[in-house]
Amino acid sequence: MLRFKMYAKTIVISVLVLLVLQYAVKFYFKMGFSKHMFNHSPGPCHQVQGMGIGSEDMHLMDNGIVFISSGFRIKNGNSAAYDKFYSENKGKGTIYLFDMNDPKKNVQEMNLTSTKEFDKDRFQPHGISVWEDKKAGKLYLYAINHERDGEERIEKFLVSVDKRSLQHLKSYYGDPTIIEMNDISATGDDSFYFSNSCVSSSYIGRLLEMLSFMAWTNVGYYDGKGYRIVADGIILANGIQMSRDGKYVFVASFFGQEMKIYERRNDNSLNLKQSYAFHTMPDNIMEDPVSGDLYVAFHPIGHLMVQHLTDPSLESPSQILQVKLKEGTVSSVTELFVDDGHLLSGSSVAVVYKKKMLIGSVLNKLVYCDVTVPL
Repeated sequence: MLRFKMYAKTIVISVLVLLVLQYAVKFYFKMGFSKHMFNHSPGPCHQVQGMGIGSEDMHLMDNGIVFISSGFRIKNGNSAAYDKFYSENKGKGTIYLFDMNDPKKNVQEMNLTSTKEFDKDRFQPHGISVWEDKKAGKLYLYAINHERDGEERIEKFLVSVDKRSLQHLKSYYGDPTIIEMNDISATGDDSFYFSNSCVSSSYIGRLLEMLSFMAWTNVGYYDGKGYRIVADGIILANGIQMSRDGKYVFVASFFGQEMKIYERRNDNSLNLKQSYAFHTMPDNIMEDPVSGDLYVAFHPIGHLMVQHLTDPSLESPSQILQVKLKEGTVSSVTELFVDDGHLLSGSSVAVVYKKKMLIGSVLNKLVYCDVTVPL
């Protein structure tokens, strides 16, 4: 009996050691400890002047106007170095405009006005999406708002490009499906998809979720009347983008290092069509308005990105891939841009318009590139 107990104890310890080793190896490769990036670009690139802290997400209009969110900051769990960086750089949440037709011109900050429901001084935007009501001739901008000292919200604004103004119309909040949002994709003037990058609202809970690499996060949908979850089983859902024809929804799985492509049903529910592995961590997904190609920003070395989010003075590499599709599935992938973090640290989004590319970052600069290679 004593010998059996010793054998059993040895087996249990061996299994635990193997599980720990398995996780350590998985963590080592997922976080990119063995990776090294070599710089290249599709043409001459330069930093765009006039930006605040970061250019986390963008929305490209058909006429070349780009909306850019800036001032990303989560509600809690920020490090002392992060808070110091935000304070020293006079960080604030805002939306900028950039004209791809006149790339030598600096960005222009949009005018925000506080209302009873919306406080511009507590605005901390993350993902954004614009819906154009062509019949009414109106533009609506939706923004994920990690409201300072508040709750998770989605803000809806009426856009005036000529006046560079955002008139607040409505806030969406308080539903159990709204947890720790990341990105949004508008489907109408009062409907949208949104991604939850965590299912826990506490700092410790979020940390455990991320370290476990569990497929717990999801995509929600609001139809103008109510909210529901339409896709789940995602390892940290990040950027979300609906195709211009409305047939597909693309979701970046950050720690899954893949993109999930869903077919959109008539009731706005989603059916998984393809999971495409990139073996690098995707952030936001943008669609070319003409070709339908996708441009995806990545954080190729995960542990350096974590350090960058902890202390923004530490650099993290950037990477942009062009993804071509055929009948809703990936047909080819081409790497367009890589930087070691010196020109651009922590790339989060990229748009391409008439052989011109604009690349944003979570907390760093905004970079413009001429595209001189075939697309």
